[in-house]
Amino acid sequence: MKHCPVLFLLTLAIAIAIPQSPAYAQNPESSMFEETMLDTLNAAVFTDSRRVGRSLGELKATAHAIRVMASPMGEGDPIKWVQSLPGVATGADGSSAIFVRGGNMGNNLFSLDGVPVYGYSHILGLTTIIPQDIIESASLSKGGFEGSQGNFTSSHLKILTKNPSTVRTHASAALNTFLASVSVEGPILPGLSYSVSARVSPLTWEYKAARGALKNIVGGISDFTAGVGDLYGKVRWEISPSNSLVASIMGSEDNYAFTSWDGADDAMGWRNRIGRIAYRNEGSMSNTNVSLSWTQFGSYQRQEKVYREVLNQLSLKSELEEYSLSVDRHPYTRGKLQFDYGLKFRSATFAPGQISYVNQARKVALNSAYLQGSYTIPNKFWIRANIRGNLYQEKGKKDRRFDPEIGVSSRWDISSHLALEATFDRTVQYYHTMEGLPVGWSLDMIVPSLGRVRPETAMQANFGILTTFKHSTVSLSLFDKHMGNMIYYKYAQTLFSGALAEWENNVDLGRGDSFGGELLYEFVAKDIYARVAYTLSKTTREGFMTINEGAGFHARFDRRHVLNASFAWKGVSLALTAQSGHWENGAAVTYKMHIPGEEWTAEYYSGVNNYHMPTVFRLDVGYEFSFKTGKLSHDVNFGICNVTNHFNPFMLYFDASTESWKEIALMPILPNFSWRVEF
Repeated sequence: MKHCPVLFLLTLAIAIAIPQSPAYAQNPESSMFEETMLDTLNAAVFTDSRRVGRSLGELKATAHAIRVMASPMGEGDPIKWVQSLPGVATGADGSSAIFVRGGNMGNNLFSLDGVPVYGYSHILGLTTIIPQDIIESASLSKGGFEGSQGNFTSSHLKILTKNPSTVRTHASAALNTFLASVSVEGPILPGLSYSVSARVSPLTWEYKAARGALKNIVGGISDFTAGVGDLYGKVRWEISPSNSLVASIMGSEDNYAFTSWDGADDAMGWRNRIGRIAYRNEGSMSNTNVSLSWTQFGSYQRQEKVYREVLNQLSLKSELEEYSLSVDRHPYTRGKLQFDYGLKFRSATFAPGQISYVNQARKVALNSAYLQGSYTIPNKFWIRANIRGNLYQEKGKKDRRFDPEIGVSSRWDISSHLALEATFDRTVQYYHTMEGLPVGWSLDMIVPSLGRVRPETAMQANFGILTTFKHSTVSLSLFDKHMGNMIYYKYAQTLFSGALAEWENNVDLGRGDSFGGELLYEFVAKDIYARVAYTLSKTTREGFMTINEGAGFHARFDRRHVLNASFAWKGVSLALTAQSGHWENGAAVTYKMHIPGEEWTAEYYSGVNNYHMPTVFRLDVGYEFSFKTGKLSHDVNFGICNVTNHFNPFMLYFDASTESWKEIALMPILPNFSWRVEF
C-alpha cells in the first residue's frame, strides 16, 4: 500500500500511527436472567446496572451500561459494547469493524428504531453516529432471529431511542475527547413532546493545537481540516392512550481534507440521512405498528496528485437511497399459543463506484412477508418458529427470485437456576459491502445482488446452557455456521480505479465455515462488577478462485482466541482485551520498485496465510464520579486506553521509500475524558 489515505487519515485523526518493521513470516440467553437496568443510576453505587440482559439469542444493555465502556472517546458507544461480547472479533484495534461468528463485516445489520443505518462509523471508526443522549437501549442478536428481521446473515445490532419527556424540559451538554454535544427534550403541548440532540467534533482545532507534538508521527501532512457532526430530532404525539405517532430525523457528516507526504491533496467524506414516521396502536386484543422510512448513505474520495509532471484528478463516489414501508401486527393471547405477522416493502437505488461522470445507478425492490408463532408453558418451556419469504427484483428486469428464510428457537427451564436453549436459522442477504483495505474496512461501496452476484446465505445452529448462582451468571454456547455466495472484491487494495465502476465483473464468490464456543460470565455484588467474555473459534473460506485457486484459507480477522474482561469497583474500572493475531492473506499484488540503474518487483500478499500477525493485547483503565452544583448534575469520566502502550498492528504494507515491509497500528497509549452536565 504505497499510498493509503484512508488508513493514514485515521492514524492522523487520533495521532497514533506507529509503523515498525516486522519479523519475517512465522510458521504457520433466557428471560429468567434478564435484569431491569436504569440509565439514571450512578454506576459507582449501582453496579448491577452494568449487567448484560439476556434473552434467547439476544444480549441487551441500557444506555448507562454502554456509556461506561472504556473508549478512546472517553465514553462508550454501541459498537464498543458489542466488541466486548462473546462471538465478536474486531478488525484493527480501536476501529469499529466487527466480525460476528465468522461473517464478514458487511454481514451485520445496524438499525436505529428499525431503520437500517448503512454508514454507522463516526470520527473514522472511533465511535458511531448515534448520540449517547438519545439511546434507550441496545441489543445484539447473533442467532434465534425474529421473523421481522431480515437482509443480513451474521448479527443485528438494534438501537432503540428514548421517548421524549412529557413532564418537564430537560437539557444536557457533554464534552469528550473528540466530540461536544447538547441535547434538549420536553413537552410542547399536552400529549406532544420533542427531543433534539446535536454533536460536533473539534478535531481540526485539536490537530492544529497538537501539531508540534505530532510532527514526528504525521510527517509531511499539512493543512488538515475536518468537518464532523450529527443531528437528531424526534417528535412524539400521544393521540390517545392507545394511539401514538412518532416522527424522527437523523443526519451525520464526516468530511476530511489533507495534504499527504507525497504532495497529493486528498479529501474524503461520508454522510447519512434518515427519516421515519411511525404509528402505533395498542388495542385490547393486539398491537399494530406501521412505519414509513427513508435512508440515504453516501461517500466520496478525491485526490489531486502530480504524477510524471501531469496533474491527475481522481474521484470516487458511492450512494445508496432506500424507501421502506413495514406493517407488523402482534395479537395478544391468553393461551399458550401466539402468532405474529407482518409485511415490508423496500425500494432502493444503488450508485456504487462512480468514477467522474460514469453513473452505475441500479434500482431494486425487496418485498418480504413473515409469519411467526410461539408456544409457551410458563416457567418451563418456550418455542418460537418463523418463516419469511423474500421477493427480490432489479427494476426494469423480468427476472425475479424468491428466497425463504426460517428460524426456530427454544428454551427449557430445567429449574430456577438452569436453562437450556437452542436455535437454528437460515438467513439471506441481498445488499453486499465491498470490503477493501486489509484493515477490514469497506470501500464504502454497498452493492445489490445482480446477475452473477447472488444473495449471500447462512445456516447456523446454536446450543447453549445458562445458569445462575447468588452473585454469578454464566452462559456457555456452541455454534456451527455455514455461509454461501460470500463476496470478495478482486481489487480490494485499489482506491481510485475504473475497475470500481465495473464492480460486477470483479467480484469473486465463495463459501465460508465457522464453528466454536462462547462463554459469558458475570459477577455482581454491592460495589463490584466483573465480566469475562471468551470465544474459541475457527473460521475458514474456500471456493474463491482468485485466492489460493479455490482452496481453503483463514478468513480475514479469523482470531482463534478472543478474550474480553472487565472489572469495576465503585468508580474504578479495568478492561482487558487479548485476541489472537490473524493471518494475512489475499490476492497477490505486484509493485514495481525503482533503484538507480535497475528495476525490480515485489509482491504484496504473495499467497495466503503468509504472515501471522502478533497477538492483540490492550489494558484500559478508567475512573468515573458524579456530583451536583445547585441544579446541575455532573458525570465525569477519566481514563487511559492501552495503558501498557502495547503495539497492536493490523496490517502490512510495503514502504517503497525504505524498500521494506512495515506494520501499522492505530492506538498507542491514549488518555481520554468525558464530562456531562444535566439540568
